[in-house]
Amino acid sequence: MKVKLNYFRETGKWYSEGEYDTERILLFEIFEEVKQLRDTKKLPGLMEGHSFYFVLIDVPEHEHNYPHLVI
Repeated sequence: MKVKLNYFRETGKWYSEGEYDTERILLFEIFEEVKQLRDTKKLPGLMEGHSFYFVLIDVPEHEHNYPHLVI
């Protein structure tokens, strides 16, 4: 499944976007995967070792999709 990400600065201003494919099926597993990518500073679409960002997660192909914000 394709996971679409939007990145926001701590001020709330939009910064960038990224996406990747995942093998995870459950939404909460995808959300945890993105949180782990953010914590290890390896978010797709950003340089490795990037600054801290809020991440809006969207999985449009998932049947129970809803946007999720990781703060």
